[in-house]
Amino acid sequence: PIWDNASEALLAFVRPGYGDMFLAYNIPGRPVFDVVTAVFFLVGLGVAVWRWKRPSYALLLLWFFVGITPSLITGATANTTRNLAALPAAYILPVVGFVALIEWIQWRSSTQKQAVWLGAAAVWLLFVAGVTVNDYFVRWGTAVDVRDAYQHTLIEEIDYLQQKAIAGPVVMSSVYPGPVHDPSIYYVMFGGRPIATRWVDARYAMILPAQSVAHVVVPASTPLHPVFAPLLTPLETVALRDDDLNPGFTFYQLEPESGTAWYDASLLADFDGAVTLQYAGWAASEYAPGDVAELLTVWQVHDPNRIGPIVPPSNTTDVVMFTHVLGAAGEILTQRDALDAPSWSWQSGDLVLQIHQMALPIDITAGSYQTMVGIYDRASGDRRPVVDSEGNIIDTAAAVVPLRVK
Repeated sequence: PIWDNASEALLAFVRPGYGDMFLAYNIPGRPVFDVVTAVFFLVGLGVAVWRWKRPSYALLLLWFFVGITPSLITGATANTTRNLAALPAAYILPVVGFVALIEWIQWRSSTQKQAVWLGAAAVWLLFVAGVTVNDYFVRWGTAVDVRDAYQHTLIEEIDYLQQKAIAGPVVMSSVYPGPVHDPSIYYVMFGGRPIATRWVDARYAMILPAQSVAHVVVPASTPLHPVFAPLLTPLETVALRDDDLNPGFTFYQLEPESGTAWYDASLLADFDGAVTLQYAGWAASEYAPGDVAELLTVWQVHDPNRIGPIVPPSNTTDVVMFTHVLGAAGEILTQRDALDAPSWSWQSGDLVLQIHQMALPIDITAGSYQTMVGIYDRASGDRRPVVDSEGNIIDTAAAVVPLRVK
């Protein structure tokens, strides 16, 4: 494997198809050098080896091979970053090859016309510049996979919010709502004082900020779950490129009264003063074996700091909601562990809506099945306790409306 990795790492400099395959840094498979520069590189490498006893060439070879050692061990993948230490030496080698060829041609032809060789160098550099500009700004820079990798749609959403000068809270939907991904990009790119945000994946979760008009931004990659659609008023849809993997987003308004019924509902369970369970209901009155059952739970946030411990690397809370459908003996027949509105962005008073989708066993029999829900810390697995009105712990999960199977 080491030999294969080393040979692939060297071929990544000159042979199409062997270049860095990581699209975030390169056109997958594109070698470091174009076809002309690759010839000069190989000649320069050969000249440096031939003249290795000279200190300057020995240093150049040492610099190059030590610099690419990580890629010689691991292969060509991601060598764009692993070879950073060798880049100056790598780009000196084609120049060594070019000069050596010029000297050889001069010796063979007995001509010393400097203008000819300077012209040849200029043509070479212009060719390299043309190929590089086309590859970087046209082929790579406009590729749909690259636009998606660099969160082009999210950047457009941020620009949109800045232009609209939105003042109230904004709920941002994303495939990656965790604190160290899209939200980090948001806070870096927004500049100035970012709008207060909550983060969700709108395919499965929504947050209703308390007592204020809010807005929701939903990209095409996370279409609204049908349960959430009646709560939101669409204001504008922004279309990007048709061939984008995430080709646009919709801007919604969320009225304060959207969650009134859930705010006013009697709580079903109190999870240690951090959140209360306000509602739980199945999307259908009954399901057949093999169906995907959907349970909607609605939680009101009271003290987000009590929901769980602060954990690295983001130094935020990171909890998971679970739903267990139990058999007659208390065994778990099906379950869903997820939280698509991460707790790190919760604010006091928020309503958190979570859809729990669970595939029912094909051999499940007709009947009514106890269903339990709860919350645990992702890292430790410790559950948030359910407490009574006096603060006494009574359980680590709450029973909700049973699942009915026909």
